[in-house]
Amino acid sequence: MAAGDVPRERLAELVSAATYGTVLVLAAVSVVEAIDVSAGHGVELMAGVGVATWLAHLFAELLGDHVRHDAPLRAANVTAAMVDGSPVLASTVLPAVALLLGRLDVLGDDTARLVALIVAVLQLVGIALLVDRVSPASRGMGWIFAACAAAAGVAVVAVTVALGH
Repeated sequence: MAAGDVPRERLAELVSAATYGTVLVLAAVSVVEAIDVSAGHGVELMAGVGVATWLAHLFAELLGDHVRHDAPLRAANVTAAMVDGSPVLASTVLPAVALLLGRLDVLGDDTARLVALIVAVLQLVGIALLVDRVSPASRGMGWIFAACAAAAGVAVVAVTVALGH
């Protein structure tokens, strides 16, 4: 199914979750030290960030659904909330793979950290390009969106590093 075939509201939920997950990944990767990569703690941190954020998203969605609907929550509500939040989990996969490659000594520790950061920034750029493609209000603004997304990613890293050190 193409992005254009997904109902706008549903696609907005997925884009929001992917963006939120990727920004949190950027924040987490920016505090990973080289020693964390070689010890495997970077991969663990990515998994922890993904799962904890997904669970928080699930909980928040279910509470919101409970307010929106008169009927009690059903299994379908839980399933929909789980799927809506799945991009949070997906956003951690590629950066975690980069950190895993560092843990396995396929990449150097610093290189693995850098690759994980670059991958996360590129994920934000990809999200921005998708938004440009599916949003009639932003046609032709894709590269501006992409540049803003990359700048936002770099800003998240800068703030995280500044506050963490």
